[in-house]
Amino acid sequence: MALNINRRDFLKFAGIGGVVVASGLGCSTTRSGIAGGMSNNDDFYFVQLSDTHWGFTGPEANPDPTGTLPKAVAAANELTTQPDFIVFTGDLTHTTDDPKDRRRRLGEFKEIVSRLKVQDVRFMPGEHDGSLDQSKAFQEFFGPTHYTFDHKGVHFIVLDNVSDPRARLGDAQLQWLQEDLSKQKPDSKVVVFTHRPLFDL
Repeated sequence: MALNINRRDFLKFAGIGGVVVASGLGCSTTRSGIAGGMSNNDDFYFVQLSDTHWGFTGPEANPDPTGTLPKAVAAANELTTQPDFIVFTGDLTHTTDDPKDRRRRLGEFKEIVSRLKVQDVRFMPGEHDGSLDQSKAFQEFFGPTHYTFDHKGVHFIVLDNVSDPRARLGDAQLQWLQEDLSKQKPDSKVVVFTHRPLFDL
């Protein structure tokens, strides 16, 4: 598909916290097409949303706490060219010490984002979703906290560096990651998602 993302769509979505990423991933155009094994039909883009913090209340930081997420969903649905997929990269909900309230917020979040036109929607936890219970409630609603998927020649890796409050991946996940990467070719196109940076700030 030829990407046809107009400037108005991009700015409108970026204005509410969305990041639209076009994927060429370093491929250069040659006379015979796209180098690196990708053709024009392999072009795609996805939308990344993060830190929606459903359940947060604080008029100074967000005067419309119950409206922001539905507006983001509506903005995504109004994009002229729909993305191939949408990924929410953590802090879907705001932290709470109450396990029942945590599950209620996760359920409400899931119901709201189920209104997205795009059917391929991916999730990962942020520390607000998972650090208090090692992401147990998150997994009840959204499944594994770390996983991989492939899309049009690109290998995507979702890592969990929030379920451990110390922001560590842990030995088991590092071994899983090593095994996954060992199956990739040296010139594979790989995108890694984490909620927290993989370096100390």
